[in-house]
Amino acid sequence: MVWTGNHGTGTSGYRTYGREHELSTALTPTIPGTADPAFRGDPNHYHPEQLQVAALSQCHML
Repeated sequence: MVWTGNHGTGTSGYRTYGREHELSTALTPTIPGTADPAFRGDPNHYHPEQLQVAALSQCHML
């Protein structure tokens, strides 16, 4: 996982950094991640709760 939300000041203030990050492995495409929009995340990226539900759904389906 790589944090891409550093806007130049690191985590110096709650409102000064982005919650964006990228999930990837050597053999898979990159998945754009973020925090939930309620916690200043980008609504156009996946947040952990969505990914957890997706993982559970995939396990149940398979």
